[in-house]
Amino acid sequence: MSEDSWPARIRAQFAQRVLDLRALHPGVGAALDQHAAEVRQAIASLGQPVGRDSLVGYLIGFWDGAHEAGWRVPAPCEQPLDFAALRLSAVCLMLDPEPAA
Repeated sequence: MSEDSWPARIRAQFAQRVLDLRALHPGVGAALDQHAAEVRQAIASLGQPVGRDSLVGYLIGFWDGAHEAGWRVPAPCEQPLDFAALRLSAVCLMLDPEPAA
């Protein structure tokens, strides 16, 4: 699987549902902002610039680590607001060419 397909795959599986909840639940937007800030800090602490390549690398690494720890994609009927779903959704949001309002 190419690195370019990772954000689209994760977004299609569940992240878009999480991102859509921002309009209904302001707390979701705040949680996504916090996760995005932590991702930026983690990447910067490695001495890397925060950009598409480092974000996709983070996305793939976090996904792999979450799966190794037993995390699975939430079913469509579940409330997908656990730590991993929020973190992965925040990275997808950061990869948007133009941030959503």
